[in-house]
Amino acid sequence: MNEALETRAVIEKRIIRRVLAGDKDEFRLLVLAYQERVFAVIVRMVGSENTAKELTQEAFIKAYLNLEQFRFESSFSTWLTRIALNVGNSYFSSRAFKEQSRTTSLDEMNYREIPAPGKTEAYDEEALARLRFVAGKLRPKLRDVFVLCSLDGRSYEETARILGIPVGTVRSRLNKARLQMRQMYFEA
Repeated sequence: MNEALETRAVIEKRIIRRVLAGDKDEFRLLVLAYQERVFAVIVRMVGSENTAKELTQEAFIKAYLNLEQFRFESSFSTWLTRIALNVGNSYFSSRAFKEQSRTTSLDEMNYREIPAPGKTEAYDEEALARLRFVAGKLRPKLRDVFVLCSLDGRSYEETARILGIPVGTVRSRLNKARLQMRQMYFEA
């Protein structure tokens, strides 16, 4: 498996160098390889498929426009995930999200009346929507860790690698995020 990862890295390096040399069409290979993964991170972050599609496109545009800044010090996947998180965080700072937040209060989402987990599929969808809504209120540093670990299911080590922080910091930020979310969730 390690050999397969090395091969993938070598192929990606060649593609990136061709794009940087002027063969712009080669970038589509990177889009095809990672579009589902980037979409998955963003949709878990924002909760809306339509919004996630738009933000996924934005993430790839930013990656393309900033490709010369990729230094091959991390994997392309790690670099692209950071861009996706930044795009998602920008969304939470956007006017569109703030307007939605103003018009949808936590009370309207019935946060206090949470049924027992696993009772229905509708519950699971509603609970995830609530988590995303509250996660949108977190500071970006805490939100990134929460999204990667709790919603995307990544390990502490992988999250640390993506964010460029120590594993202990991942644990600390995840704990702070959970505490703040719990407080926002029930004090609404």
